[in-house]
Formats: sequence, C-alpha cells, structure tokens
Amino acid sequence: MSCFKRCSIRLNLILLFSLCLTAFASALDPRDAAAAEAMSSPIVNPKQIYSYSVMTRDLKALAARYPGLIKLGSAGVSEYGRELWTADIGRGPAVILVLGSHHAREWVTTINSMMQLETIARQSGQGSSVYGGYRAGDLLDRVTFRFVPMVNPDGVTLQQSGLAAFPTEARASLVEMNGGSRNFKRWKANGKGIDLNRSYPADWDHIHNPGSGPSYMNYKGKQPLQAKEAQAIYDLTLASEPEIAVAYHSSGEILYWNFKTDPDNVKRDRAIAVAYSAMTGYRLFEPLANPSGGGFTDWFIQEFGRPGLTPELGRSAGPTNVPLSEWDRIWNQQKDTLWMLAREGYSLWLERQPVSELSEEVRLTRAEPGFRYPDMRSKREALLYPGRYPALRQKGDWVQISSSNGVVWVASGHALIGPFEKLEGRGVAVGPETEAYSSPIADRPEEAKLESQTAVGLERWRNWLLIRAAEGIFWIQEPPEPEPDLDAEPEPSEGGTGTEAEDERPGSNGADA
Repeated sequence: MSCFKRCSIRLNLILLFSLCLTAFASALDPRDAAAAEAMSSPIVNPKQIYSYSVMTRDLKALAARYPGLIKLGSAGVSEYGRELWTADIGRGPAVILVLGSHHAREWVTTINSMMQLETIARQSGQGSSVYGGYRAGDLLDRVTFRFVPMVNPDGVTLQQSGLAAFPTEARASLVEMNGGSRNFKRWKANGKGIDLNRSYPADWDHIHNPGSGPSYMNYKGKQPLQAKEAQAIYDLTLASEPEIAVAYHSSGEILYWNFKTDPDNVKRDRAIAVAYSAMTGYRLFEPLANPSGGGFTDWFIQEFGRPGLTPELGRSAGPTNVPLSEWDRIWNQQKDTLWMLAREGYSLWLERQPVSELSEEVRLTRAEPGFRYPDMRSKREALLYPGRYPALRQKGDWVQISSSNGVVWVASGHALIGPFEKLEGRGVAVGPETEAYSSPIADRPEEAKLESQTAVGLERWRNWLLIRAAEGIFWIQEPPEPEPDLDAEPEPSEGGTGTEAEDERPGSNGADA
C-alpha cells in the first residue's frame, strides 16, 4: 500500500473519530458536560504548603460539589478563634473518626485527610469498587467518616507563617515559648504553648518528661483538656462514639496501636494493626511496660475499649515538617487504608447489635442483593427487586425477609420497615412545587418536575406518600394538616347566636324542645 493511501486511511479514521466525539458531545446536555468537566478537576492540591485558609476554602468547595454526601460542621474554635472544621461523609451508623494535625509541624497529615475526603467522595460518585471488592457507596451506607483535618489550626499557622499571623500583643510570648527564636519551623504546640497530644486524660499525671511551662513542644498544661482544641476533640469523640479512631502524626512510618489495652482486646486490635501495616509497610510499635500517656488515642483506647491507631506519616524528617517531596510516597501508602478501617469498624458495630423479631412488612426501594447472613462478606443468594416483602428479623441495619428465593438478609439502608397504609387510589394534588423522591431515604429530590395534576395515591409510610403521577411513580412528603385559626370568630349556627355546643342542647335558643 502506498504511503499516500495509508495516510488517507489514517486521516479518515481520525476525522470519523472526531465526528463521533462531536456528535456525542452535542447529544449531552451542556449543563451535564460542564458539570462533568468540573467534577474531573480535583479540588485538593497536595503539592503546596497546606494552610488553614486553603483547607477552609477546599472544604467549602468539596461540600458544594458533593452536597448530598459531605456535610461540614465544627467541633469548636481554637485558642485564637479559628474554626475546628469537621467534615462527615457517609450515611452509616458506624463512625470512623479521622484526625489530622494535632501537632503544628505535622500538617502533611491535613493534606492526607483532605485527599482521603475528596477521594472517598469521588469514588462514591463514580460507583467505584474499593478495598476488599466492595462498592464505595455500599460501604458509605454502613459507615460515616468524621474528619477533623486540622485539630491545631493556630499552631499550623504559626509554623507556616510565623508571627505575622498573630496579634501584636501575643508575639513576645510566642518568641519566648520558642526559646527566643523567630523561626517556628520546629513548633508542635498550640497557640498557647500546650502540646495537644499530651492533653488527654489517659495516665496524664505520669506523662514522661513534661515541660515546665508553655513551650513549642512537650508542655502538657496545668490539667487535662486545658487547651480549647483538646476539650473540643474530647467532646466530639464522646458525642460520636467512634468504632475506630485514627489520629495521624508525622514522621517515621511507625504505627502505634496499643495503650494499656485490655487483654481481651489485644488480639482484635493487633489484627487491625497488622492489616494496616501490610497495606502501608509501617512498623508496628510494640507495647511498653510503662508507656507515656496523654495522647488522643491513648485516651480513646482507655475510654472506649476500641481500636485507636496513630500512624506516623513519612520517613523521619527531624524537628520540622515532612517535605512535600515525600507526598507521593505517603499517598501511595495511605490511599486505601480508610476503606479497610471502614470494613473493620462496621463489623465491630454490627457485632454489638441484638437480633429482634419483626412482624411488619418491608418495602425495598431499589434492587438489593440478598445474603445468607447479615454480613457483606457472606454468600449472595439472590437479587431482590423493589416491592413489599414479609419481614422476619432485624439485626443492626440488616433485615431478614421471606422471598420467592427463600429467606435472606438484606441491608436496610434502602428498605422501609412498615407499617404501611394502602391509599386505595385516593387523589393527591401535586404540582411543580412538589418535591418528588425516588425513596424517602434519598438524599435529594429527583430532577423531574411534576405538572399540576391529581396523582393517584398508592401507599402511606410515616409522613410519606407513594403516588403514581403522569411522570412516573414517586414518593412525596405528606402536606401537614392546616393548623386551626385560634383567632377566628366562631360562626353562629343557623337560627341562633350561641356556640355550637349550646345549639346542640335541647332548648338552647330559649325554647324547651
């Protein structure tokens, strides 16, 4: 074949491919194309000095991009009034608490937490398969990751930006706490010179080598939880009751996992630590006979009797922050670890849930796999379609149902447990202002707008109605009953001026009936 013919064929193929792409793009809704382009662009840039202001901006951008998935909150404020941002992702009952930057110079842990948050959200949106072969969305139906990416925003800001970021009246004391130096690269403490990871009530009286006063490192304060940041994390943890807590630190590629752990829990906790070590290559730090306490995971293990992990990210960097050149290595080690901990944390939660008998029906709002046991790792027996099924038992967020495929367990995250009331075709007025949902459990309404019409009512569940409209079958929230107007004058009954109660009495108009 001549060179000219070969070139012509290649050119035609290129043109044909371009035309196909153009046709495909033109078929897309321009808004969908713009959204897809925006979603493909990452928000978190890990290759930069990651400051409190950058983190705040990125958290708000992530919450805006994933409004049904990421929920922002606050654990409190720092000593200098900076918000201790929290970010929840997931809908499940088992909480995995993830903390970054207890120590100021260890802000690479904030980058790690933010990258984990965005990656989890993206994987969920894409329906990705993650660690263990599970779908991201399935795990997020069972767990909630609760992030505090920067526990110590004052300390991080001082380490990164120096005195200029602090009030003039505070600068002299900060220099004094730093040993007279204006170089704050070694700073670990919060903005008041308290080491937050020596602040928790775990053998606090016997912490090794405590500092004598406020300092850039090691000062534990006059009492546990003296620092606002430590008190806020303490309160958040008690309210969250996590199954597993992870407090990231740096550096050294070591994993701390035991603090005077109950002997009954050592085997369980070691197994989780070994799995983490196998994924990251981190060396397990073996328990000491007389460990120094005061750390967050020290307290968590003692308080809850549950696994607490303290990974030291990055190779040893000395008394300063881990260089950004270490990031790719860190992320390659850490990117899947939270999914492993999600599976383990959910198993811990489920083990504690009792089995109860059910006598109601269950409506599945989407197709669900049926399992032999209430465990995602058990054998799948069948695929069950949306509809109502007799329910037999419940354990945690699992329901045992009877189906044409036999008795199976299904996850109850997308199941409605009765009772249900049949509406027998009752007319329900709907219109463009009516929000229509695929399920009462859905995060947001469907994009489809209902025309003004009288829809057919099929079923009531709690304060939700299942309707058949011209656009399809949807769930809507039942409109509340109008409240009586207590200020309205009572209408006189026909033939008299008395109250309704008076009119019903014999002779109420003066006649003896």
